[in-house]
Amino acid sequence: MVNVEVIKQRLDKLSGALKKIERYKEISLEDFLQDDIIQDVVEYNLFIAINMMIDIATHIVVDNNLGSPETFGDAFSILHKEKLLGDQELKIYRSMVGLRNILAHEYLEIDKKIIYGIIKNNLNDIKKFIIFVHDNFI
Repeated sequence: MVNVEVIKQRLDKLSGALKKIERYKEISLEDFLQDDIIQDVVEYNLFIAINMMIDIATHIVVDNNLGSPETFGDAFSILHKEKLLGDQELKIYRSMVGLRNILAHEYLEIDKKIIYGIIKNNLNDIKKFIIFVHDNFI
């Protein structure tokens, strides 16, 4: 059984990070590329949001005795195998894990235009995960 309080705490942190990113959703590409402070805020909060998603997925898997994730992406794969996540969600969430790893380890190589594209086009993927957790585990 999932520890609801642990999940709620992580969802709060995830939602807070998402709100900070959304503050910059209407910024132009030019302004984004010229403002390293905004880039830092967005990248840091994407890192936090993805970490919270990984942590929540891992808690769901472990607390429900569905398996033992060995990598950051394994929890999403297990949820997919258990038919809790669809193919598209698995692909998206595993891609997020890849972005998280780039943000954590290869910060000199981050393509700022990709980060900008995420702000403009992909924040709904995080919102869908929040809804998935609320609807199924809280």
